[in-house]
Amino acid sequence: MPLHDASYKHWDGRHLGIWHRRAAIAAQGLKACLANRWMRYLLLLCWTGALAQTAVLFTLGQLLVADSLVVEWTAGLNPMLQSFAKLLMNWLERHPEISVRVSQNILFCYASRWLLPLSIVAVAQAIPHLITRDLSSNAIVIYSSKAVGRMDYLIGKFATVLGLLTISWLGPLLGAWFFGNLLAPDWHFFWHSRMALANTLVFVVGGMIVLSLLALGVSAISSREKTSVAIWMVWWIVGYAFAALARQTKPWLQHLSFKHNLDQLGLASFRLHDDIRIAQENIPVLGDFLRNLPPATLEALAQPATTAALASLGLMIAGALWIVVQRVKPE
Repeated sequence: MPLHDASYKHWDGRHLGIWHRRAAIAAQGLKACLANRWMRYLLLLCWTGALAQTAVLFTLGQLLVADSLVVEWTAGLNPMLQSFAKLLMNWLERHPEISVRVSQNILFCYASRWLLPLSIVAVAQAIPHLITRDLSSNAIVIYSSKAVGRMDYLIGKFATVLGLLTISWLGPLLGAWFFGNLLAPDWHFFWHSRMALANTLVFVVGGMIVLSLLALGVSAISSREKTSVAIWMVWWIVGYAFAALARQTKPWLQHLSFKHNLDQLGLASFRLHDDIRIAQENIPVLGDFLRNLPPATLEALAQPATTAALASLGLMIAGALWIVVQRVKPE
C-alpha cells in the first residue's frame, strides 16, 4: 500500500484567480513599505497637510456666513486687508458657482504640487521593496517556479507603488475635498467644486502612473538598495535644480527632470491662468496685486510646455520599461 494516495481527487477548494496572486504581491510590498517608521511619519505629514487644506476650505465657506467667527475676525484687520476680505465675501456670495470653482481649483492645484515632493520621497523609501531586493536574492527565479509569470510580478509591484501614492498623494486630496465641502454652509459646494475634483484626478492619477513606472525602472537598475535609492533622489533633486538653470540657457534641457514635466502637466490640467483672470476681473484688490507678478510667471501659467513634457515623460517611461524587461527575467 503506497504511503500517499496518488489517485484523482476532485478539488473542492475556492478558486481565487490570477488577480489574487497579483494582489498578494502588491499587499506584501505595501505592508513592507508601511513597516518603515519614517514612512509612517511621512504619511502623517501628508495627511496633516490635508487637514490644513480642509481648514482653508472651511474658512472660505465661512466667508458666506454673515455672523461667523471668520467674518468677525476680519473686522480687526488693517483697512487694505478689510477691503480685500469684503470684496472676496461679496464675490463668494453673489457668484458661488464661479467663486467656489475658481478658489478651489487654485487651492487644489497648489496642494497637489505641494504633496508631490513628499510622494517622491515616499517612493524613494519604497524602491528597495520593489525589484531591487528581488534581484539581490534571486527571488525572480523563485517567483517563476511558483507559476507567477513576469507580468503578474510586475503588475503586483506596480500596484505596490500605486497604492503607496494613493495613500500619500491622492488620498489626502480626496479627503480634503470631501470634508472641506462637507463642512461648507451649502451642499451646492460639492457641485460647484466638481471641476477642481476632476482636474485633481486627471493630474494626480496621471502623475501616479508616471511615478510608478519610473520607480520600477530605477529599482531594476541595481541589486544594491542604496544605489537604487541614490539614483532616484539624484534624478529628482539634481534634475529639478538643473531645470532651473537650463531655463536661462537651453530651455529644452528642463525636460530632463521628471518633476518639471509633472509640474507642466499640472498647470495644463488646472488651467490657472483662466482662474486668475476671472479673479482679477471680480476682485480689484487682487488684480492690483497680481499685476506685480513677473510677466514670465504669468506666461508660464498661460502656456505650459505640455507637448514637450508628455514627450519627455514618454521617453523616460519607455527607458524604464526597457530596463525592467532586461533585468526582470529568470536566469
